[in-house]
Amino acid sequence: MKIAVLGMGKVGHNMAALMVDRGFEVTGFSRDAEKVKAINEYGITVTGSLNGNFKVKATTDIREAVEGAKFLIVTTVAKGHRPMAELLKGNLQVGQRIVISTGNWGAYEFYSVLRDEVKEKQVVIGETSGNLAGSPSLTYPATTQMKPSKKSMSFATIPAAAAPAVVEELRQAFPEFYAVENILDTSMNNTNPPVHVPFCIFNITRMANGEDAQFYGECLPPILLDFTMAADEERCAVSKAIGGSPKSILELMNVAWNVDYDNIKDLGLENPSLKMVKLPKDPYHRFLTEDVPFGFLCVSRLGKEYGVPTPRIDLLVDAYRYLLADKAELDGPEFDKELLAEAVAK
Repeated sequence: MKIAVLGMGKVGHNMAALMVDRGFEVTGFSRDAEKVKAINEYGITVTGSLNGNFKVKATTDIREAVEGAKFLIVTTVAKGHRPMAELLKGNLQVGQRIVISTGNWGAYEFYSVLRDEVKEKQVVIGETSGNLAGSPSLTYPATTQMKPSKKSMSFATIPAAAAPAVVEELRQAFPEFYAVENILDTSMNNTNPPVHVPFCIFNITRMANGEDAQFYGECLPPILLDFTMAADEERCAVSKAIGGSPKSILELMNVAWNVDYDNIKDLGLENPSLKMVKLPKDPYHRFLTEDVPFGFLCVSRLGKEYGVPTPRIDLLVDAYRYLLADKAELDGPEFDKELLAEAVAK
C-alpha cells in the first residue's frame, strides 16, 4: 500500500522512514527541490530508536505525491496546515484518509478549506494529539535522529464517527493509535502547549542567553509546576464548556508513556526520552511560535467565546506577544461556531 508523507522536515523524514520500516511504499512531498534531490539520491538515514537507511521516493509535485496513496500523512508545522490543505484542493482521490501528525487544530483547518471536496469524495480527515516521529536534528544528506516514541496516541476524525474504522485501517501503519470522540479531544488535549508554553515563558531569559538547561529539571521549580497545573485546569474548563472530554496534562502524559506518576516533573525526569529534552537555546523556537498561536491562543479565544475565564493562559499569551514583539506569530485559527459544531458532530 502506498503512503504519501506531505512535508519533509525533521518529522517528515522520520515519518517516511518509519512507514518504510513498517512495510509501506512511501512518496514524500516537499516544495524544496534540493531536499527532494537529496532524498532520492541518498535515501533517509535514521539513528536512535529507529536505525537504518530507508529508500523513499520524493517529489515536488503534489499531484504525483498523492496519486494512488490510501493515506496522506501531513507532517508540517501547524502554520503549514492551511497552505497544505490549499495545495490539496482538486487533488484528493475518493476514499483517501488524511492523517495530520500533531493536530493543533489541523483537522479543523483542513476541513474549513476542503469541506466540499472531502464530502464529495468521501475523504476522512484525521489528526493526532501528538507526534510519533520526533527528531532533534536533521542534517544533509537526509540524516535524522528519532527519539523514543510514545506508547499510545489518540486519534480523531472528521466525520467524528469514522475514527474507530480508520484506526483499524491504520493498524499496520500506526498500531499506537486509539480512537477518541472527536477533534476537541485531540486538539484541546494536545500535550505540547500545556508544558512548552509556561516552561518557556518563565525560562525565556535562559533561552535568550543560550543556556544549557534540562527541560524537566532546573527549568521546572515547584512554583512553576504549580502554575503550570493551574493553567492546565483552565484549559480543561474550556474543553468541557465546548463539549470536549478534558484530561489533565498529567493524565495525558501517563497514558502516552504507559506510566503512572503523580506529577509531571518526576515523569519527565525519569522518562528515557523526556529526560533528554533540553530547553531551547532560542526564544523564537516552535515551543512558543507554534504552541502559543495554535495552542494556548486557541484556548484563550474559545474561553472568551464560551464565557470561561483563562487568566493564566491569557497572561502567557500576552507575555509571548510582548516579549517576542514583531516576531510573535499570532496567526492561529479563528473559530466559526457552526463549522466547529459540524466538525465534531457524531
